Amino acid sequence: MDNIVKLTPYYMDKIWGYEKWILSTHRNGLSFIDGNKGTLLDYIGRELPILIKEIKANESLSVQVHPDDWYARKYENELGKTECWYILEAEENSTLICGIRGGVTKDNFKYAIESNNVEDMLERIPVKKGDMIYIPAGTVHAIESGITILEIQQCSDVTYRIYDWGRDREIHVDKALDVINFNYGFEYGKIENFKVLDTPYFKVEKLIISDIYMCSSGNSYNVFICISGSGSISNSSGESISICNTDVLYVKSETNYKINGDLELLKIY
Repeated sequence: MDNIVKLTPYYMDKIWGYEKWILSTHRNGLSFIDGNKGTLLDYIGRELPILIKEIKANESLSVQVHPDDWYARKYENELGKTECWYILEAEENSTLICGIRGGVTKDNFKYAIESNNVEDMLERIPVKKGDMIYIPAGTVHAIESGITILEIQQCSDVTYRIYDWGRDREIHVDKALDVINFNYGFEYGKIENFKVLDTPYFKVEKLIISDIYMCSSGNSYNVFICISGSGSISNSSGESISICNTDVLYVKSETNYKINGDLELLKIY
């Protein structure tokens, strides 16, 4: 179909696990149209403002932070990076790092980084399958081991590492300290029984379909990620594409479509 396509990811091995860039028009990792039909960037003809990854953490990722749009444009020629994490799988008693403990100042944190002693200053939150975590730019964070997530984010590849669990990789202390939000209680956190997350950059909804879902994409593209189940999506001409677990679909704007089946989906736009 010209207006609805299934995607295949750009895959990256990492020292801590892997990343699949399942919807990406970013130059560092383009996703593809299923069936060897070129890249998503070629299909759309422009860079999308969002990027979606599947991340599997066999070991903990670095403790890191991302800049906002102003800082990223000035120093990196990129967008900033606000993101969210939908938990696909989590081992029992899994936690994530999301924020800094109350009362920690910039000077305190700089000293802790320099003395390799940041762990006691980090906020950990327990997570389970189905939770949603919102990570605005400026939030210190890390995905810990035993967790697989979907990461929906701005289309940016700017990361400032703060602490890397003894691994010998570059850290970015000065830039990280420039962009960290040290105000305890700023807006971030876990959404249990997740249904909708509305951010300044994207909206994410969970849909549970047991029969027919009819919609129009209107003036925005729609993206669907199948979390479980199976079915199909069809356009107004009756052309259809099958959907099953882990499938990713991109629907162009101004498209009328129908989804049939027994499915659990994330809808991003």
